[in-house]
Amino acid sequence: MKKKIMLTILAAGMILGNAITSYAIPQRMDDGTLFDADYYAETYYDLMVAYGRDTKKLYEHYVTCGKAEGRQILSSKFVYPDLPAPALGDTYTIDELVSIYRNIVEANGITWDPSLKGNWDSTIGQHDLFEWYNYDDDYTGTGWGTGFLDPRNIEQSAYSDLLSFEFDDGTGHHTTRRYFEVLGWSDSMGMFEIVAWGG
Repeated sequence: MKKKIMLTILAAGMILGNAITSYAIPQRMDDGTLFDADYYAETYYDLMVAYGRDTKKLYEHYVTCGKAEGRQILSSKFVYPDLPAPALGDTYTIDELVSIYRNIVEANGITWDPSLKGNWDSTIGQHDLFEWYNYDDDYTGTGWGTGFLDPRNIEQSAYSDLLSFEFDDGTGHHTTRRYFEVLGWSDSMGMFEIVAWGG
């Protein structure tokens, strides 16, 4: 029997938030600036001593002093595409959120590949997701998992996933292709539920 790997897509902002610089995740501040507090603190030791990892105090320092001093707030680890404005009103649609996510992961070298889902629609996708193992024999897709997409933190979700893609599966393989679809809204989580594929 062909065995599929069940992956868990972690909700945005829930992983690696206060780890070392290589695991730092930038976040969008209230004024619209993308800011990586961990990177800022660890790049400038005087700030780590003065403020620790307090994002609010670190960002206040950047606004009042750091910017004029030429201090950098984002690591060169990632490419940071500009965030477009919502087409209508102040809120992004789910299609716009997926487009933002896709733009970030593609800009950072991950291919958006719908072919990863294989014949999902005619096999596992026809049944209760929690009974996937009953229909796995006829499934031709790649590794997949379910999770949630937080509409308030779409960028953090994308950068968190980019970090997770770097960890191999024990065989030296890293994720280079990505695709997901939205299943619907989860009232209990307050997020969009998704099913995702990676290869």
